[in-house]
Amino acid sequence: MTTKPRASKHIGKNQTSIKAENTSSILRTVHGTNDISRADLVRLTGLTAPTVSRIVSFLVEQGIVTESPGASMGVGRKPVVLHFNGRSRYIVAIDFSWAHVRTALMDLGGGILDHTERTIDPRGSIKTEFERVLETVQELLNRHRGVKVIGVGFSAPGLINSEAGVVISVPNFPSIRNLQVRQLLQTRFGFPTFVINDANAEAVAEKFFGQGRDTSDFVLVHLGYGIGAGIIAEGRLYTGNFGVSGEIGHTSVDRRHGKWCDCGNRGCVELYAGLRGILEDASAQVGRQLSFAELQQLAAEGDAKVLGVLKEKGELIGYTMVNLVNLLAPQRIIVTGQVAALGAPILEPMKRIIAERCFYHVADQVSITLSSLSENSTLLGAMTVVLDDFLESPYDFLTVREERRH
Repeated sequence: MTTKPRASKHIGKNQTSIKAENTSSILRTVHGTNDISRADLVRLTGLTAPTVSRIVSFLVEQGIVTESPGASMGVGRKPVVLHFNGRSRYIVAIDFSWAHVRTALMDLGGGILDHTERTIDPRGSIKTEFERVLETVQELLNRHRGVKVIGVGFSAPGLINSEAGVVISVPNFPSIRNLQVRQLLQTRFGFPTFVINDANAEAVAEKFFGQGRDTSDFVLVHLGYGIGAGIIAEGRLYTGNFGVSGEIGHTSVDRRHGKWCDCGNRGCVELYAGLRGILEDASAQVGRQLSFAELQQLAAEGDAKVLGVLKEKGELIGYTMVNLVNLLAPQRIIVTGQVAALGAPILEPMKRIIAERCFYHVADQVSITLSSLSENSTLLGAMTVVLDDFLESPYDFLTVREERRH
């Protein structure tokens, strides 16, 4: 996934493709720096002043870029400063999970104009549940007919083929098999649609808006009902040859006698250290069924039985992440999800195992931090996947794709 400006390479390209590439270079630079002058754009992109002027004028006409007087540098006219206008276009973001589907209309800066949330039945028919998703999107669009929508971003847990726009399978949602998400959404609404795994979505959100902005190599680890990783390598999202990567939750920690997982494997770590497994074991220890809120409360009060369970689970997660760190040697690990929200009782044992078991010269250099993004990080990531493609091909979006259909 492209996440930073790239120099133009014009060999073997026609004028239209060159113009599209130059437009992308300029828009990415404005988006990445903001408050930038035309002269700075010439210097940073390597394009000529007339080229920059023509493309900036086009982007200003489209409302994507705005102008304002800059700070005075002395005698003479104040320079004109350019800004990325995040509210010029909107994106439909969908966070599809085991228990709910959240849908939001978001601006290009990550702000939420409107949103809805509905529960879903993972044991029900996916045809029925997805029709409800389509209805929710339609209702959202109907409430905001005046806005310009450029695309749809769809995030879900499980195995996703992003290239094909297909959700292959979702754990604990047995009726989902090769769900043609892109086809269904594009046929209904006519917008370019992007489909992505939830941990990958959160990693992209971190790269654009969070603690990954200044880091070219990091891993986002989501600790929730499932456990997964989104990998950013050399500034780009790594998805593997088949669009599937980062499924660390299906690392087997008990291959002989472990629980059977929906994936077909035995003893997957997320069965034990995912939120469902933590709640089951903590509830067994205290002798009653616990909610997540009750688990948090008991942990905060220092309940010895609960803290013992969290220590064990934190160590299990740590052992899983040792493999990840030794394999990838990332600059940073960003942790997110409900399990991570339990804080020190689970994160400290995790960090200790990583420090003790990783190669020491790697463990000493990798930083481990909690995500600073809100609980809407998956929605933000779904939006950002569309934003990234828009920044890569703005000319295509603005001159070809921007035709709204219902």
